[in-house]
Amino acid sequence: MRTPLVLAMLGFVGCDPPHLTNTDPVVPDGLQSGGTQAYVDQGVADRALPLRALIALPLVDSAGLDATIAGLYNPASAQFRHYLDLNTLLVRHAPAQADVDAVTAWLGDTGLSVARVATNRTLIEFTGNVGSFNDRFQTELHVFVKFGDSEFTTFGTIDDALRAPADIAAKIAAVVVADPPPEAGDLPGESGSIVADPPPDTKRLTLTKVAHAYGIDQVTATGAEGQGVTIGVVVGALFKFKDVQSFWQGQGITRADPEVVQTMEPPITRFTETTLDVEWSGGLAPKADLIVYSGPDSHDTSLLYTFNAAIADARADVITDSFAHREDATPKVIREQYDVAARMGAALGISIIAASGDSGEPDVPSSCPHVLSVGGTVLDTDVDGARVEERGWVSSGSGDSLSFPTPDWQVGLPIADKRASSDISLASGSSYWVYSFGDWGSFIGTSFASPVFAGLMAVIDSARIQAGKPNVGFLSSMLYTTPAIQGAFFDVTTGGTGTHPATPGWDYPTGWGSPDAARLLNAIP
Repeated sequence: MRTPLVLAMLGFVGCDPPHLTNTDPVVPDGLQSGGTQAYVDQGVADRALPLRALIALPLVDSAGLDATIAGLYNPASAQFRHYLDLNTLLVRHAPAQADVDAVTAWLGDTGLSVARVATNRTLIEFTGNVGSFNDRFQTELHVFVKFGDSEFTTFGTIDDALRAPADIAAKIAAVVVADPPPEAGDLPGESGSIVADPPPDTKRLTLTKVAHAYGIDQVTATGAEGQGVTIGVVVGALFKFKDVQSFWQGQGITRADPEVVQTMEPPITRFTETTLDVEWSGGLAPKADLIVYSGPDSHDTSLLYTFNAAIADARADVITDSFAHREDATPKVIREQYDVAARMGAALGISIIAASGDSGEPDVPSSCPHVLSVGGTVLDTDVDGARVEERGWVSSGSGDSLSFPTPDWQVGLPIADKRASSDISLASGSSYWVYSFGDWGSFIGTSFASPVFAGLMAVIDSARIQAGKPNVGFLSSMLYTTPAIQGAFFDVTTGGTGTHPATPGWDYPTGWGSPDAARLLNAIP
């Protein structure tokens, strides 16, 4: 095996690459820097430690992309809902292949290897070791450990910028994140069998109760059960097929297994979080196609690349993401890169939905302007699922973004000068049934609110397709500017977080309130 010193020397042999000096331009980065309480600096990283990292390349004609999105969602525009196809989007706005090639060649000069390039060319994943990274970007990486989870580590710097030669720096938007590599190994096989027994009781939320509480059953009764629509589920790790089938069949749902797209390195484990996302989004829209976009783990390298990959695949009409990280613990560059992907999704006509989180503070990616942020309520129902009371949940992720200015469509709300979340809300502080690792269990969180709304939107899109209309796509701008759409939401006016109460009209913890699918279907132009 070559030592880090040998690898560094090899970088300066042969083609005489640009030499790094401290006069080279600074490259923006999203590495940890010790500025949050979420991670603790463990000191200088050993040069031999392996790593994976992401580089972002800038969009072409970013202002033109924003203008296109504005026209696509303006009912008065001739471009209203004439979404771009993937090829047109790439031609107009993706980074040039020549720039990708130049950055790829430059990375390889010191022992770093490109593992993959995103379909939309906005992200490059590369691998190597700390020494090669330090040499290439003229920096010194530190190891950071997540507070309260000593097994979760990432890399960062302490008052030490990353640098690159001017011609390369001009092609790079940022070095987005650097993490240890995912765990290697084999995914254990599935044991047990499909058990088509119902949940132990109906006191907790079932598919039937949620469908009734939010008017989904009124839409599916017309025959629109998701057919013609594809739901994309962005996850870390995987799930058991027997678990999701037990969940569905135990509640009278017959549907095909989801397709799994492995976006990066192979996952070797399964998460309950991933399982519930698949179960609830697919269960509420049983005839929708379901694609699970799986990264290897829950590090930012995996989650951001997978989020972008799901959008760039351009097959999903609705995408849900419940893998939320608090915004104040996520560097600004990472937050911004999520919205780069979400803007491309809006141009493609994709409804991108994310859980607002369970901390009472804004989360990523739901704080992105082009992502619909789904906050949390506590829902009380009768035995059939009819709403008795709904109030704001104390842990609903909400507040003013640290990154993004107020979008045009939020101007006039009682907020500061930043993007405010949540946009809407659904039951999160009420217990949902989940079938995971061979047994029924119950959990709470906005992790349920996002896949539930994704299933609801898939049913609405299905009804629109049957009526000869295009899918909804990016909802937020019309939600904030169209009273009829706002009227399709139950206004939650009690409860709230420790920072923000629920109030009449829009508020931070519950947005415009909780949806009535049948009314929303009729209100959206």
